[in-house]
Amino acid sequence: MYLLNLFEKTVIIWKKLKQGEIMELNSDKISQNYQSILEDIKKYSPYPEKVKILFVSKYLNIEEQETLINMGYSYFGENRAQVYRDKMERFSSEKYENLIWDFIGRLQKNKIKYIITNINLIHSIDSFDLLAEINKKAVENNRIVNGLIQINVSKEESKTGIYIEDFQKESEKYFSMSNVKIKGFMTMAPLDAEIDEIDGYFSKMYNLKKEYEKKYSYCNELSMGMSNDYIEALKNGATILRIGSRLYWQ
Repeated sequence: MYLLNLFEKTVIIWKKLKQGEIMELNSDKISQNYQSILEDIKKYSPYPEKVKILFVSKYLNIEEQETLINMGYSYFGENRAQVYRDKMERFSSEKYENLIWDFIGRLQKNKIKYIITNINLIHSIDSFDLLAEINKKAVENNRIVNGLIQINVSKEESKTGIYIEDFQKESEKYFSMSNVKIKGFMTMAPLDAEIDEIDGYFSKMYNLKKEYEKKYSYCNELSMGMSNDYIEALKNGATILRIGSRLYWQ
């Protein structure tokens, strides 16, 4: 029930932001929330030194993004390719060279061009066809692009992603791309799942990551856990937490 209530609260906030209402970024609150998550990382993760907190910045406008950057934060995730492009244009000077930008949303093939030249990590490679197209664009831009395979661990029809067993059947072809390095996996648990269900899904992801890390030492990232379920993700070996509302408002 707590997870669902948190989700409902988050939806209300995001809707207000999409309608153009201004986000009030309180540096003290964000710092307090950030430190609280760091404490949870130390408490629950089997390897806290490997865990990164990614700020979900998908509804921050340019001014709000700059405010957050000026607070000292530098690792962000965008879910819309054109918004990512616009922010790259704004934050391209040497002053911002320490910023790290990941792409965490569904990526359409015709939008790859907006992110391919400088993205740090693509979390949402949800099909082999998309992977092949990313590789094609990476070759054209003379880049090695890092990516995560998006796994539909709960087999929800409303979600994209590859089923674990389907990936395992043909995994070699995903690791055969010349210009895309598969660094690990990403997943999302169902929003209405109970704690034990979430734990089960995340445990499957941890086992999947361990299986392929043995074959490919660089396949060591596990992007899972958002504001409502990151503690369960930490317990199951997440290395990247994608956090939004838990940082900004709680």
